[in-house]
Amino acid sequence: MVRLAHIQDAPLVKEMYDLLSPRTRRLRYHAYTAELPLETALTMCEFDPARHACLIAVHHSGDREYVIGHAQYARASSQSVEAETAIVVRDDFQGLGLGGRMLSMLLELCHSQNIKRVFGWVDSQNRHMLHLYRKTEWPLQIQHHAGEMLVTLFLAPTHSHRV
Repeated sequence: MVRLAHIQDAPLVKEMYDLLSPRTRRLRYHAYTAELPLETALTMCEFDPARHACLIAVHHSGDREYVIGHAQYARASSQSVEAETAIVVRDDFQGLGLGGRMLSMLLELCHSQNIKRVFGWVDSQNRHMLHLYRKTEWPLQIQHHAGEMLVTLFLAPTHSHRV
């Protein structure tokens, strides 16, 4: 199940982060960080759709709930037509289509908030994330910057071609 995150989900997001492999952490966060502070997880789960929203994929096992995926957008102001996006899926749930589903839902949410462009920094080794961006229905542009790629998707209906 994928749903909007709430502030009380922050400990579960932190727990998911702690279970990510070093490789997944590096590909998503572009650096290896051994631990995600709870304060950062709280910020990641804030919900102000005008500026920031977070989706989480939840897996139930027994009587416990686990976060297995996290996707978010953030923009500088509520009037900004551009937002940064990011997605991560827990290692043991990668390759099952969850990242693509979360990206699709996140882009729909962005579009509903009148966001015209979304961008994400993708590590040049993260071919899977690049593939997910390319599979969307939206035109995209990729710029290379020192081992990273800036991927921009154009959600505005005026763009009709891929760059």
